[in-house]
Amino acid sequence: MQRKIYLHMQSREEAQKMFWAHFKNHHTDEEAIPSRSARGRVTAGPVCARFSSPSFHSAAMDGLAVRAEDTFTASDNAPLTLRLDTGEAVMINTGYPLPPDKNAVIMIENVLLSHDNSHAVIRAPVYPWQHVRKVGEDIVATELLFPTGHQIRPADVAALITGGCATVTVRKRPRLVIIPTGSELIRLEEHQGALPPGKIIESNSAVLSGLAEEAGAEVEVTPIISDDFASITRHLAAVVATDADLVIINAGSSAGSADYTVRIIEELGEVLVHGVTIMPGKPTILGVIACLYPERAIPQTQEALPVLSCTVAVVASLEASETVKLLLGLPSPLHNSWMHIDLKHCDFLLHD
Repeated sequence: MQRKIYLHMQSREEAQKMFWAHFKNHHTDEEAIPSRSARGRVTAGPVCARFSSPSFHSAAMDGLAVRAEDTFTASDNAPLTLRLDTGEAVMINTGYPLPPDKNAVIMIENVLLSHDNSHAVIRAPVYPWQHVRKVGEDIVATELLFPTGHQIRPADVAALITGGCATVTVRKRPRLVIIPTGSELIRLEEHQGALPPGKIIESNSAVLSGLAEEAGAEVEVTPIISDDFASITRHLAAVVATDADLVIINAGSSAGSADYTVRIIEELGEVLVHGVTIMPGKPTILGVIACLYPERAIPQTQEALPVLSCTVAVVASLEASETVKLLLGLPSPLHNSWMHIDLKHCDFLLHD
C-alpha cells in the first residue's frame, strides 16, 4: 500500500477551531443518579433546592430563648431578672427549634441562674434574631444550588442532600473504547515468560485508561489489532456503531507502510487534519465520520463498514483526559478557551 505523507501541517489552535466548528452543539446524554453517588459527576442542568436549611428558626448558641424586646432595659447598672418558671425565658441548646413566641437567644455565659433555675439575671440586652439561625440561612427552597456544567464535589453532595435533592441529573460518563494496534504488540498477561523476539508489551492503553477514568470516563480496552487494513477498518466500524462516545486508536497515524489509520478514516468519513505542529504528536489525525454529513456518500466496503446511525468519529489532537472533560462540558485544564463543549452521540478517535 502506498505511503501516506502528511504535507499540510496545522497548528494546534487551528485544529481546535475545526473541532469547535463540528462539535460545539453536542453533549453526552443525561441520567438521574442518587445524590449520594454524585461525587465527580457533572450537572446536566441547573439544580434547585426543594427544602430550606435550616427549615425552622433555631438557636445558634446554648442559652435562653427570649423576646428581645423584653431585654432592652437590661444593663450593668440595672440588671434584669427573667422568669423561667412562667416561660418568659426558656432554656435552649444549640440547634434546637426556637419557641414560636421567641426571637432571640441570650448566651448562657451572659446569664446568672438562680439555684433552682427558676429565674435568670442578665446585664445586657439582645437585639431581635441575635444568636438565631433563621429559616433558609444556608439554603432557601427553590434557590439555585448548582448551574449546568458544575462538577460535583464532596461538599456539594451534602448540599444536595440538605436541599432535599435525593437524585440529581448529570451527564453520562463518556464511554471510551481504546483500540491498540500493531503486529508487534503483545499483552503482558499472555506472556509471562521471556518476550518473543521483536515483540513489545502494550502499555499505552494503561496510561490512556487512567487519564480518561480520572477525567470521568468509563473505559474499555479492546484486544490488540494487528496491522491489517481490513481488520482495523472492520473493527473500528464495529466500535463506532456501538454507543461509544470516544474511540482512541493507538498507533498507525504516521507515514509508515503499515500506518493505515488515515486511510481508514477517509474510507469511513473525512480526514480534516493529518499532521499538527506539536512534538510529540506530529502525526495526529482529526477526522469525522458521518452522520454530520448526511449528503456524503457512504463507501460500499460491505462488512468493513456497517450502517452508522447518528455516529460521528473524530481523531483530535487532544489528550484523552481533556477530551473526556470536553465531552462532559467541562473547561479544558490546558486550553481554557475550550469551555462548555458538548458532544452528544459522538464517537471520538484520538490518535497519536
